[in-house]
Amino acid sequence: MTKKQYFDKCKKFDNLRNKVASDPYRMKFHLQPPLGWLNDPNGLCQIGSQYHIYFQYTPFNPNGGTGLWGHMVTEDFIHYEEHEPSIFPDSSWDANGAYSGSAYEENGEYYFFYTGNVKYEGEEYNYITDGREQNVILTITKDGYNFSKKQLIMTNSDFPEDMSKHVRDPQIIKRGNHYYMILGARDLSDKGSVVLFKSNDLYHWKYELRFTTQDVFGYMWECPNYVEIDGKQFLIVCPQGIKQNGLDYANAHQCGYFPLNYKFEDKTYQLGEFCQLDRGFDFYAPQVFKDHKGRNILIGWMGMPESDYNNDKTVKNGWQHALSLPRELYVTEEGKLAQKPLEELKKLRTNEKKMEFNNELSVSTSIWFEIHVDFEVSRDFVLKLRESAELRYEEGILTLDITSCGSGRKHRGIAIKTIEDIRIFSDSSSLEIFVNRGEVVFTTRIYDSMEELSCELKGEYLSGVLKYYDLTIEK
Repeated sequence: MTKKQYFDKCKKFDNLRNKVASDPYRMKFHLQPPLGWLNDPNGLCQIGSQYHIYFQYTPFNPNGGTGLWGHMVTEDFIHYEEHEPSIFPDSSWDANGAYSGSAYEENGEYYFFYTGNVKYEGEEYNYITDGREQNVILTITKDGYNFSKKQLIMTNSDFPEDMSKHVRDPQIIKRGNHYYMILGARDLSDKGSVVLFKSNDLYHWKYELRFTTQDVFGYMWECPNYVEIDGKQFLIVCPQGIKQNGLDYANAHQCGYFPLNYKFEDKTYQLGEFCQLDRGFDFYAPQVFKDHKGRNILIGWMGMPESDYNNDKTVKNGWQHALSLPRELYVTEEGKLAQKPLEELKKLRTNEKKMEFNNELSVSTSIWFEIHVDFEVSRDFVLKLRESAELRYEEGILTLDITSCGSGRKHRGIAIKTIEDIRIFSDSSSLEIFVNRGEVVFTTRIYDSMEELSCELKGEYLSGVLKYYDLTIEK
């Protein structure tokens, strides 16, 4: 789709925009598509005072299709301003989709590397080992709005010979005088990995090594992010093809991180044990970027590919999916990655209520709220949310159950020794739950009546304080 084709088609969809905007499940403080389909966040960066959030976008079909890069801008992560799409699949290198990528800044210029997807037509192709091009493409901007002519940087022939035709989602890292690029990959033996390339100039790249596990851990690792915080290294990936193991790996595909021990220039590394980033139904393909304050900000796609549940209630009104709340990553005393909602989101708070509780508590809520529960003593409990969602803690298992309001979503859980605090954000059709200062997170869409909503906490040997806030946006 070219830019002209996009704008010509936009004229025919003005009525759909109005239908989308009037959907009661439309959220208030999340970034969501103006219409159509949204998935992976891309090219996240801060230019001046503006945060630029690009995303995979199929504007005229809520069920997806050939994607371009949508574009929104914010200065406070509360108010988002829509801009025209930035990258279109308008060349022979990305004819079937301008896939995911990231931004790298140097000397006031922002280098956007992304994957151009090309699929050949023909029944003879399986599109895993043949029939597909995965091209690394570069375009440059100084302001986030105007981009240079596309340049082809790498093609399938530049990847290791044992790779399938699934190598994508580039991220750039600089160490010393050298640049490094990581890409998610699937090899011909169906083993997932992250491949590492090295360059002196951002234009010419040489293969260095691959990060992978000794045993197969999924057939594909998508959307890699290298993150370094407080001197500790982490490799965030989205492994595909992992079977559920008890409470772990319950979604169709996974999202998490490996602790990493790697010195750039070396040929050896160590990966620690994989840890899931989110225990909910709807979290995938996150991207991390560092803002001018030095914060490592993570934003994920509030969706899940190939899931057995749905968002039919929004699809019928012409749109699907959203991005998660922005979260700052930090490292716990135990060396794990944890997530906390950005400080800016506190500006949404109004009508604070503070209540002490012993064993039980009930409070009426709006649709849009934040709740913070601090436990002094906690054992087994049930926390009812909204109309019929439940967060249960029983015999060391924390379970989110939205069977009656999840459009096919039922329950997700984790074994956890103690519950010290819970922080919950409710939007029209989403819940984001942060447990123990964000060491555990559940992200999900939710579809209830949004009427007569409440929060009810019940249990034995419970005491603590609950803070409640209505969340509103001042225009």
